[in-house]
Amino acid sequence: MGPRVIICFSRLMIVKIISIGNKLNSWESKSIEHYKKQLPRNISINFINMKTNQNPKFSKSEILKRESAIILPKIIKEDYIISWDLAGDQINSLQFSDLIANCQKINKTICFIIGGSFGLSSKIKELSDRVLSVSSMTFPHKIFKLILIEQIYRAYSIMNKTPYHK
Repeated sequence: MGPRVIICFSRLMIVKIISIGNKLNSWESKSIEHYKKQLPRNISINFINMKTNQNPKFSKSEILKRESAIILPKIIKEDYIISWDLAGDQINSLQFSDLIANCQKINKTICFIIGGSFGLSSKIKELSDRVLSVSSMTFPHKIFKLILIEQIYRAYSIMNKTPYHK
């Protein structure tokens, strides 16, 4: 593997995080804000939180269908869409940083999609440019959002060669 080439960009990078789940409580919001504040000023993180459609009256497939119906209108075809799924590809932090850098280089908004507790429909995964998995373990959505924002911060630390990522 050759040397990594890091290019810093000055144009605005937009990152959307579409998520099914409940609102964050105060400690979760504070933790996420901690990392957001440390990101470069040209990075805009937009959370789009949508209420779950879970109801004991609905089957798993019906819930996935209903949740897809509220996620799909939020997706812009031109975005680089990354869905999170247990069966997705696992990549390391350096590869994640490269993925973000490449999107920034081609001026693509990154749209991360986090499904409800039943995951995402096959339709959303098929629309995705990448389907990733952070681990084969299951995390609560509130903690996963924190993991994701930390990894975005780590990615920019890698790109800018700051000591955060060792």
